[in-house]
Amino acid sequence: MRSALNMLYTGTGYVAACALFMILVLVVVQMVARWLGLLLPGGATYAGYAMAAASFLGMAYTFVQNEHIRVGLFVDRSGNQRRALEIWCYAIGTATVLYFAWYAIQAPILSHRFGDVSQGQDATPLWIPQLSMAVGVSVMAIAMLDNLVRVLTTDSFGVDPPRAEPERDVLADRRLRFAVLGGFLLVVYAALHLMTGLDREATGLKIGVFLFVMFFLLGSGVWVGLALMGVAYMGMIGFTSRNPGSSMSITIWTSSSSWTLTSLPLFIWMGEILYRTRLSEDMFKGLAPWLSRLPGGLLHTNVVGCTVFAAVSGSSAATLTTVGKMSIPELRKRGYPEFMIIGTLAGAATLGLMIPPSLTLIVYGVTVKESITSLFMAGVVPGLVLAAMFMLYIAGWSLARPKDRPDAEPRIGFLGALRNSVLLIPVIALIVMVIGSMYLGIATATEAAAFGVVGALILALLQGSLGWNSFVESLLGATRTSAMIALILMGASFLTLSMGFTGVPRTLAEWIGAMELSPVALIAALTLFYIVIGMFLDGISAVVLTMAIIEPMVRGAGIDMIWFGIFVVVVVEMAQITPPVGFNLFVLQGMTKHDMGYIARTALPMFLIMVVMVAILVAFPRLATWLPAMVMQAPGG
Repeated sequence: MRSALNMLYTGTGYVAACALFMILVLVVVQMVARWLGLLLPGGATYAGYAMAAASFLGMAYTFVQNEHIRVGLFVDRSGNQRRALEIWCYAIGTATVLYFAWYAIQAPILSHRFGDVSQGQDATPLWIPQLSMAVGVSVMAIAMLDNLVRVLTTDSFGVDPPRAEPERDVLADRRLRFAVLGGFLLVVYAALHLMTGLDREATGLKIGVFLFVMFFLLGSGVWVGLALMGVAYMGMIGFTSRNPGSSMSITIWTSSSSWTLTSLPLFIWMGEILYRTRLSEDMFKGLAPWLSRLPGGLLHTNVVGCTVFAAVSGSSAATLTTVGKMSIPELRKRGYPEFMIIGTLAGAATLGLMIPPSLTLIVYGVTVKESITSLFMAGVVPGLVLAAMFMLYIAGWSLARPKDRPDAEPRIGFLGALRNSVLLIPVIALIVMVIGSMYLGIATATEAAAFGVVGALILALLQGSLGWNSFVESLLGATRTSAMIALILMGASFLTLSMGFTGVPRTLAEWIGAMELSPVALIAALTLFYIVIGMFLDGISAVVLTMAIIEPMVRGAGIDMIWFGIFVVVVVEMAQITPPVGFNLFVLQGMTKHDMGYIARTALPMFLIMVVMVAILVAFPRLATWLPAMVMQAPGG
């Protein structure tokens, strides 16, 4: 039985990897067809379906590999009570996934019954791609139930074993374990009954319960994506009469099968390929003679790498994953402090949201009906200023803590530095190809990501470091990271729907509006507002849910909406490294296996730098408005 289950989990993981490979094939085929003036009906839609298949079918494989993220602060410190906490986590996780699986199975059945088809030109019957959701979530439910049974009946602690065995297991008696499970299930039933039994007018109390459950589930160690789904379910049953299960399956399917998301796994795969070749080592050899001369040395590669890659990806998560895969091993090898490696990477990766192309700026521009080109131009100078501030922080740390600096890189002279710089040519060529293809209009952001993967494969092949094993490992690594991020995005999409029904974002925005503040005071209040909202929502969701209320307020105060878009991006960046739902923190935890509290502490200085950046934007608004104005004034602008 154990062998059969392991084959099931691994098998779905390999199928997910094949789906990720199909994303690359579909994107390349569609791009070539467009260049040749041919029509490929539904190419983008099929790529979205492959994205969904990779996300859902990779969930269980990623789970048993212990690469899904959870806040392990209390779990790691639970000591002799570790098993009780694990029973709670697996009970909640199993119940959530079983509920999701039931409605995921219903989705293709209903789509087939009602003859639902894709809205694109391909007119694909929806039940066919939706089978990947039904199968993937069902296998994930089997994996969760499997590990719950193992925690209850064996010495196993599940997929996330403790770093040190507890001195004593307080639940050594298996009958006691089942009694604890029963008690936990009664608590969950009581909480659900409380949420549905409250008076309809008791909105404040319901919101309080909703927020408490969110903090409690996340803090107790339930996997983040599943915790967000569980919290969203509480919100749905407390604030609307809509069927939570069908709403969950529809919302998650729609968000997971998006063409927009397909660039994310491709950029992650590009990073995995580069990580498994000598390119990352060569990049450090090429940069070392130049950046090592600066105070802080090669820590600057985190900032420089993220700044350059941000101009390619538009995604904070993709920037973090790609640069982190290359920089973390090299910086550790050279003896840089772990605190600085993690912290500078967490902060610098947020530049992916500001330096164009930025998905958040696109959504903002569409929402407030402002020029996306102007917003892109507005993000360039503030993005570079913020990158420079991060580098100044690294230099300041180096000068203030000389004892923590590693040994200096060996001096090789100017000519030696130039010779080493030749090693940068493959990396620079790859970056120029990816960025150039996008800015010259040859490729979209997703197509540019495909350029990156193909280019990385070619470079690795020419380098002699690409074999079948390294190819498969890079693909499986990208599958696991993509599935980990996708599960969190699934929970976030359902939570966004639920949050809309609770009215929390709208209530907070209306409360700020009622204060009738001056422009500066309004910006200060909105900074706090978006930091709080960003603790629970991803940046795009925060913009969509609040802008309808905030836009009239901001326009009425006479604030330039292009400038305000850059302000929003900065505060959303801050939220990316803010607990409890700071997305970059979760991605870093998955990459480094560090405790969430430790990662949050390393990112605190970068958070404070962003606060200073907000003050600089307020004091010097032309940082954001000068370049767009120049572009629009130029002939043909």
